[in-house]
Amino acid sequence: MNDNEVTYSTGDVAKDLGVSKTTIINLVKEFNLEVRKNPKNGYRFFTTDDLHKVREIQNCIEKMGKERALEQWNNPKIKNTVNPIKNVGLTEVETLKEGLALQQQHSQSLINEINEINEQIKSIQAAQMRKEDFENLIVQELPVALKEALGEKDNQIEELKEHLNRIENVQNNRDKMLVEALRQSQEAQQQFAVGLSERKKLKKWWEFWR
Repeated sequence: MNDNEVTYSTGDVAKDLGVSKTTIINLVKEFNLEVRKNPKNGYRFFTTDDLHKVREIQNCIEKMGKERALEQWNNPKIKNTVNPIKNVGLTEVETLKEGLALQQQHSQSLINEINEINEQIKSIQAAQMRKEDFENLIVQELPVALKEALGEKDNQIEELKEHLNRIENVQNNRDKMLVEALRQSQEAQQQFAVGLSERKKLKKWWEFWR
């Protein structure tokens, strides 16, 4: 591997094509691509030429399916038509890497938005649960509270009735006493009048001698 040679990891190639790492590894195996490995860690590294080949294979698969793409790729006439890309300028490579970085940023931004939406959904669900708990509390506790309040009102009404009855009894007794006192007064007046009349009829003692 040349120190000045630009290489890409399996993850870089997967991001460039918009597929998974497993897809890239399977394409390398199925289409017998001679992709070198780093002797230190055993990881594959793709040159610009390798990247170009993988792109071509992926385009063929999208157009005609994997089986026909594999048949054509194994055909020497077609396989040799894939021109290797060499001497690619550093500007193009940097552009590719910047594109991958922007794609990563965009993906992360989408993930952040999804997380925010999930948090909002959880918040709404929690608020809905609190609302339902409050409604359940009203449904369960309000009838009991109303019954207690009505019972208390009934007790107050009964106490007022008893108080009114006591007042009526006192008033009735007072009326009876007044009537009895008036009757006794009338009887006393009558007796006094009768006694006065009897006195007038009695003659004085000296008048008997006349």
